[in-house]
Amino acid sequence: MIVSSLLLTTGILLYAFAGCQASSAQIPLTESQKPDTEDAISPLNFSSSAPLIFHSTFALLQQWPQSFFPNGHIIAPCTIPKNTNLYHAHPNASFPPSPEWFALDSAMAYSILGMGDDAHMLTFRTTKDVKCILFDGTSAALMDDGSMDSQMLLIHNNSENVLGNIRFGRPPGKRPPGKRPPYGDQPPRGPGGNWSNFNPLQPEYDRATGLCDFIREKDLGGLGWGYEGIVRMNAAFEVIWCNFSSPSARLVSWLNVSSPTYEGLDRSWSALDSKFDTTDEPEPPPRPPRPGGPRGGRQSQHQPFLPRTAYAWFYAAAKAYGFVGGVPGRGEARVKIDSCGLFTFYDPSLEHQTQVRIQRERGLLNLTEDGYWSAPSDQETRHLGLQKLTRRRRYQRATNVSVSDGLRMRHNVETSLRDTLKNHDRTCSGLDWVAISQQTVADYSSELYDLRNLLSNNTDLSNATDVRHWLIYLRGAAHQLAMPFYEYPLYDNTSLNQAFSISTVESQEALERCKAQHAPFAAGNELSRSEQLTHQSVSEVISAICNTTIALFLALEPIWLANFNNISSPPSTIPQDLQTHIRRTKTYHLQRIEELMAWLGWAEQWTSCNPGCAVGQVCAIPIWPVMGVGHFSGGKFGYESPEEAEQSLFHGRCVDAQHVGGEEVW
Repeated sequence: MIVSSLLLTTGILLYAFAGCQASSAQIPLTESQKPDTEDAISPLNFSSSAPLIFHSTFALLQQWPQSFFPNGHIIAPCTIPKNTNLYHAHPNASFPPSPEWFALDSAMAYSILGMGDDAHMLTFRTTKDVKCILFDGTSAALMDDGSMDSQMLLIHNNSENVLGNIRFGRPPGKRPPGKRPPYGDQPPRGPGGNWSNFNPLQPEYDRATGLCDFIREKDLGGLGWGYEGIVRMNAAFEVIWCNFSSPSARLVSWLNVSSPTYEGLDRSWSALDSKFDTTDEPEPPPRPPRPGGPRGGRQSQHQPFLPRTAYAWFYAAAKAYGFVGGVPGRGEARVKIDSCGLFTFYDPSLEHQTQVRIQRERGLLNLTEDGYWSAPSDQETRHLGLQKLTRRRRYQRATNVSVSDGLRMRHNVETSLRDTLKNHDRTCSGLDWVAISQQTVADYSSELYDLRNLLSNNTDLSNATDVRHWLIYLRGAAHQLAMPFYEYPLYDNTSLNQAFSISTVESQEALERCKAQHAPFAAGNELSRSEQLTHQSVSEVISAICNTTIALFLALEPIWLANFNNISSPPSTIPQDLQTHIRRTKTYHLQRIEELMAWLGWAEQWTSCNPGCAVGQVCAIPIWPVMGVGHFSGGKFGYESPEEAEQSLFHGRCVDAQHVGGEEVW
């Protein structure tokens, strides 16, 4: 009780002291007294790789951000911890060949191949920490939109050698009229020209074999040692397991999970046959083997658990959403990343890949040669331009890796993977750069969103009560970001602009503290090459945030202290010149916050379901292959069209099991 009284008394005295420092008289700012904070914010270079590296590092092993930005650019060493369960569904009682796939969730495995007439679920458990290689983005989405660029490049060395990002093969027969083969040549036909031996997922098996061959040929892993799996994501996370005979994962159960099916339904193949024009081909046998091999079986509608199973797969993905709305989430916690050895195709040393990206975006995004945005004066055009800038990473692809770029990429990836195997005798600070980037997003994403909303508020600047009320919240939001770094100077009302100038010792020290908030104590030679690049990116991102937010805070303080700080005598009117100054300050800093948010590109953190979802519901966005537009899944893009997906992606919908089971979502 005594402590509470002392704290209360101290607070009152401090508040009174602050009030004494500010006169009750309004002191509007003249032209010559304007703060210099407007000169403190350097233009943002939208051609810089820093925000791209930062955001892709932040998004690792998170379903939500990687679904918004599916084209992965990172190859990372990772570990699947000891005692982790891995699930493999199989269409018959045979033991899986190698390589094959594990799912980290039983619902994912069951949805893919667990509902056949003789379906089996095999549960394995890791016997030790198992090394793996992670490809970020939606790297297991079988689409030709960039999801698999990095895998194909690691296998084929450079973009010229990648004939096409092949996802599915096409069945024998005619193509639709006027259509050319989008994914390369037709796959080989089965004996006799029919499709009895056709496997539409053969490119996936070729890709898995290529990745496992890379590990083996580079002496990076083998049976029971080194790298044994490749982690990827579509809807939830999977592992390409190079050898099912490895002692690193032990079989703990093998169950026949086939279940009683509905009776009285036509179970013919006519519906599937009608999808392909096979008039030039011999008739298929009455009941051919399911096309697709082990991973390609279609689940027919006679399965009673299909609707719930569909939702369960989506829910497995939702459980790995990670950060949503700036609120931290666990993401996929069953895989651990070694952030000492990240490789990124955003590395500026990949000169051709970098230059093509920069040149392309100059025209698309209205950037100068220095990477600065030429902001239009028209507000609607400005809004659309900011939207394109914010989402730019969604369309960036690693498709311009030259021969020299490819050699550098191969060297850096191999070196990183090999060094990680050493454990000791490697250059590594031990810092968790993924955690640092995630903490930064947690600290600033919602706060920047709030600042933008407060600055865009249409407060009547002639109403003193409304302006003071608005400034209380805006100043409080800006102060919260500056508070850990800023010490108030001694000031009086005759020199407020000088006291809160960006050039004062207090302001400069605050900026330095803010920018160094995650600076490592390690010397430069204690950082791996990969860490140096990640550190530079983190530093550039945090510096941009600090420059913008502290400048806003310093601009608001003179306005508040000179005109609104006396609670016993608040202003009743706002002089015209003060209105003009507030309007100018508001507009200037709103534009800087908007451009900072566009430069950062954290679009997924500023997207949500509105209104929020009820208990038992999940905010859904299009995720291949389980959540599409107009139906549960489907289409070349996992939805009706890329345009529909783009619109739906940024307008999530609340769903539950009853909603998802085959009915419309959007």
